Amino acid sequence: MMLKKSLIFIFFFVFLLFTVIIYVDSKQKKEVFLKGEIESKVDFFGRRFFEGKIVNNLNKRVDFVYIDFKIINDKDEVIENLRSYVYGTVHIFRDNTVSTSSIESGKVADFKCFTSFMADSVKKFEYNIGWKVFDELPEKP
Repeated sequence: MMLKKSLIFIFFFVFLLFTVIIYVDSKQKKEVFLKGEIESKVDFFGRRFFEGKIVNNLNKRVDFVYIDFKIINDKDEVIENLRSYVYGTVHIFRDNTVSTSSIESGKVADFKCFTSFMADSVKKFEYNIGWKVFDELPEKP
């Protein structure tokens, strides 16, 4: 009986260990994601703004990296939709398109997003990160 309980415990422990390994591995495979938390701050005029960092975990550069915000009041109403591009590197493509918000593979870029609302009007926010990969628009030589 004791051997059976020990085997069940060992099986459960191994199962739990593999579950944690799979979970951690899947978390590390994110492509372009938020590093840490978004900081909610108040500017000189009393308006809410957000800042943070975005990581490029792909094996190639991403361009025109942005973060979209939905600003929500205390009645759960969306009061503002905003888009903020990261402060990234500059890339000029053959067609003269310019990206000032590119992130190289494995690098991090900062962003700041300013709202037009006073700090106490903003109760929560939602966000979504977006980017483009331009294989078809090579850089200028």
